Amino acid sequence: MAERQGQWTQQWIALAEAFIQMLLGGEVAELLGRPEHRWGDRTEEMEVNACCNGCGRKHRGWFRRNGSYPRSLVIEGLIIDFRVPRVRCACGGTVDVSFSVFVPYQRVSVEMAERLREAVALGLTLRQAGEMTAPANGGPLAKSTINARVLEVSRLADAFHKDGLERIPPAVLFDGLWVKVMEPTGERFVDVEGRDRPRVRRKRIGLLVAYGVDPVTGQWWVLDWERAEQEDQASWQRLLERLRQRGLVAEQGLKLIVSDGSEGLAAALGMVHLGPGVRHQLCVFHKLRNIGKAVKAALAGSREDRQRQRGEVVKEAATIYRGQDRAEITRRRDDFVAKWQGEEPEAVATLLRDFDKTTVYVEVAAEAAARGERWDVRYLRTTSALERLNRSLRRMVRQVVLFHSDLGLEVRVYLILLEAGEMLFSQRDHAMEILEEQLAAA
Repeated sequence: MAERQGQWTQQWIALAEAFIQMLLGGEVAELLGRPEHRWGDRTEEMEVNACCNGCGRKHRGWFRRNGSYPRSLVIEGLIIDFRVPRVRCACGGTVDVSFSVFVPYQRVSVEMAERLREAVALGLTLRQAGEMTAPANGGPLAKSTINARVLEVSRLADAFHKDGLERIPPAVLFDGLWVKVMEPTGERFVDVEGRDRPRVRRKRIGLLVAYGVDPVTGQWWVLDWERAEQEDQASWQRLLERLRQRGLVAEQGLKLIVSDGSEGLAAALGMVHLGPGVRHQLCVFHKLRNIGKAVKAALAGSREDRQRQRGEVVKEAATIYRGQDRAEITRRRDDFVAKWQGEEPEAVATLLRDFDKTTVYVEVAAEAAARGERWDVRYLRTTSALERLNRSLRRMVRQVVLFHSDLGLEVRVYLILLEAGEMLFSQRDHAMEILEEQLAAA
């Protein structure tokens, strides 16, 4: 059976080689407008879609066939070796011909390029993507070859940041995470193989991400992201300003911004006007986490005692935000303060600090109810729902470890978000089908 399969494979390769060379020969005949072994007429003024590298002429009467050169093309499961017809000009220069079978310098078929991009979208490194496709290629492709196919997505990522938002969400959640990239130092060195190389260093940069949320259906999606040196006002302001230009304003339906206690974001929100009535909600999850860190009284006890005390304090603090209205939330807060003020003063102080900013969602949900809309407060008071997506991004960061460029990071983020289904596209289509359609359109 193995021998027979080997014979079939060789027959397929032979057929593919013959078919490709037939197509190439037909395109050259169409270009020159005459059969083989026939010279052209230099007085003919007919111009074609080909150009001489020497004299720059496009007149086909000056062009002639000049043998062929070998090429190989990696397609799904096969490596095809064939010969490409060479065309020369009467001046001696080589004529560039754009064949429909492949583009200049292409060694990987469209189908294989799709597989490589999908592998990267699933979080594989370039090396792992090469190993995964190696059985179909007769060996792993060079990382530079894979990277070139992946970086084709950069134009889509760039367009994503510039196009108007397809849908304006009532609530927007902001969050960030940190990654490492390579940064050129401006210095050069000679490596162990004697090659002159640029010296680079590791640099930690942030990814500031904005997510739209529909508080009626619970649907949420990525709006945009920004690479940043740190979570400062300038970085957040760049992201906010771009979102405003893309249509994220109160007049289009924006009601609420939800974030952690980032001072940079708070300052940026004061500089970028998103429209009247847009409120800022501080994340309840981050508030509860800070309360847990502030628990001190049980530190002298055993580990179990400390965990039990911290868990009890955080659990009771969390019940405050389960109140149905402002009055009930205030009553529960006061009960918490009365119970824990003497034993856990730092935890109580942490709760009371900016407490009103963690209950903004109450008024926002009440206003929605007055309009006849039922908004689930789970999507209004915390950014913790983003942890599923952040896990996808963090897994990508852990697997890649170090990005070789900002562009590589940008493409990876776009592919990961697309594969995770966090882009606002039709759910009918597979993520990679959407990607390939976009690349074809571009």
